[in-house]
Amino acid sequence: MPSDASKILAMCDGDPNADRLFSGAAHYLTNALERRGLVLAKGDVSVAPGFWGGRSLATRIARRIDVFNWEAKSRWSMASFEGKTQKANALARKHLDANACLMFGTTYQPECDIPTYCYLDATVRQVRDARGWEFQHFSDAFADSVQAYQQSVFNRCACIFTFSDWAAQSVVQDYGIVPDRVLTVGGGPNFSVPPLQHGPYDAQRVLFVGKDFERKGGPLIVEAFRRARRSLPDATLVIAGCDPGIREAGIEIAGFIDKGTNEGQQKLLELYRDASLMCLMSSFEPFGLVVLEAGLSGVPCITPDRFAFPETVADDKTGRRLHTYDADELSAVLIDLLQQPRKLEAMGTAAQDFMQGRFEWDAVAEKVAARIASEANQP
Repeated sequence: MPSDASKILAMCDGDPNADRLFSGAAHYLTNALERRGLVLAKGDVSVAPGFWGGRSLATRIARRIDVFNWEAKSRWSMASFEGKTQKANALARKHLDANACLMFGTTYQPECDIPTYCYLDATVRQVRDARGWEFQHFSDAFADSVQAYQQSVFNRCACIFTFSDWAAQSVVQDYGIVPDRVLTVGGGPNFSVPPLQHGPYDAQRVLFVGKDFERKGGPLIVEAFRRARRSLPDATLVIAGCDPGIREAGIEIAGFIDKGTNEGQQKLLELYRDASLMCLMSSFEPFGLVVLEAGLSGVPCITPDRFAFPETVADDKTGRRLHTYDADELSAVLIDLLQQPRKLEAMGTAAQDFMQGRFEWDAVAEKVAARIASEANQP
């Protein structure tokens, strides 16, 4: 049983055991806290999706013609938030001996008499400003209501844990939360086994990992790679996590990889092992856990000089950060790096050194546990 100073009730908007929810953060951080004996209980506060979660012909047709984004609005509605809050309150009443509540997500608001904490990769304001996900289709009034709800959650939290300083800055500046109640704790990789020893860096293999091909810069990377391949005809671009339907010389499609299976994890680790570098040119990225996975696997990364990437990629040391989304510039960087396998190896080694002990779930759990323990028994 957890000690008196560490009885955490973990709540998640979804199954906390699901290794893909919140990019795997809920699963891996909760497991790291459980290994320390700090978790009293954990629970799912999500509500039934109703009509939009069905598989009927009517639902499938409705999704296709949902030009007004009713499905997304339903998920982000006050009714949905209130339903999740009711489940969160029921879970809290069931575990009255908990002395801390840790929330994954801010789409519910438990009314606990114990210190409450939340963990997030980006704020609603940051998503709105980047016109990310469904927010690009929401009216200002609707988005305002979602942001106001997140504000109320932040106001009740003893501390807001963030993946990055970039997200922490938004919590302070955009929501008016005092800095003492915000703590950057980082994130970790989405695999539970050690990385493989990296192979030679002279294979000229560029790796893209992501399910959202458009948002993560896939089209730009493909165009830049095509230009780079005119100078490097033996270069290869490997696309993992999705299948954009591209069939041409030099481009390999690894497709979707289920990290929740041993086979999927092994396949992903093999892709990192064989990659000369990884490229991710996201138009919006809350954090980018694949950069941590690549770094821990000894793979240098090319990313934009935006979002949280300045915190995870040291320019010209563990990878490159680009200031523009320009195919010619990206192509030139690809050509330059792929022709220097020794430099890539040095970058990969530096990336491993930078990530180890810093961007791993045990390190995140230590920071979270220390803050919660400091306040768990306060009156």
